[in-house]
Amino acid sequence: MMRLFLSIAVLACAICTNAQTTLEHHGFKALLNGKIQVEVAFETAMNDGEQITAGYIYYPKAKTPAPILIVKDGDHFTEFQPDGEITGLLTLAYTQTNGTFRIQKGSWKNPTTGKVLQLSKITEINDLPNWWPGSPAVLTAPGRDAWEFGYHVYNKETGASEDMNTINVIFRVNDKYHPLSFKESLNGTFDRGQDEQIEWVCESDINFDGIPDVMVYLGMTPSAQSLYKAFVWNPVTRQFYPVSAFDEIQEPFFDKTKKTITSTARSYTKAYIDVYKWKNWKLNKVSSKEISLVE
Repeated sequence: MMRLFLSIAVLACAICTNAQTTLEHHGFKALLNGKIQVEVAFETAMNDGEQITAGYIYYPKAKTPAPILIVKDGDHFTEFQPDGEITGLLTLAYTQTNGTFRIQKGSWKNPTTGKVLQLSKITEINDLPNWWPGSPAVLTAPGRDAWEFGYHVYNKETGASEDMNTINVIFRVNDKYHPLSFKESLNGTFDRGQDEQIEWVCESDINFDGIPDVMVYLGMTPSAQSLYKAFVWNPVTRQFYPVSAFDEIQEPFFDKTKKTITSTARSYTKAYIDVYKWKNWKLNKVSSKEISLVE
């Protein structure tokens, strides 16, 4: 199954808006590169005074076909994998006249390789397809300022606030519990005095987009390097995504100029320095080196 990042170029599109209601539905079937069947469907609504258009792309002949989220971002649709990664670009030219929606042409571009595939045999579909899972949550999801974070550190075996070895982190949206909440064992144990000095949950911009993300302190390695769990906010989908690559990072250093995150791990004889960088909303390791600590 191809994984796409979608973009739409609007030639002429007039949409009326009403608060918190789905306004219009549009969709089409087509072929990519003359052979890959693809279906796209999306809706438009007003959310917090902002017009949002979102839907799904679907490959009916994929090995395990499933709708993939797409959200309009400026003049394009962005496709998001479940981990928030962006994976392609689809540009469309269409018109809308007297309520009639017509796609004229389109092409798909891989954002990593630059490969372009043309759309052909484009046919509009007026009804919601049978694979439609329901309106995307982004159409009604609250913004970043609706999120709050709480935590409780305790001893998992006794429940006491001494020899604490577990953290319970609570994500709330408009005072409602969110499934991103989690419990995790800490690296090491902590007493009450340490607890009061540690910033267990902090809001910090870890992907350099100017919007606070979330970091959770999980303790230290045997060589005293700090460990964290991280969640990055995506303003397009209006949700947080866990950053799996952050689980491998020790003692993170954020370089805002280079927009990199450096991990420094140590053993008794060596230091291991890894540098990470964001691309298409995914954190990737871009370099790695070892340094001897023994002369």
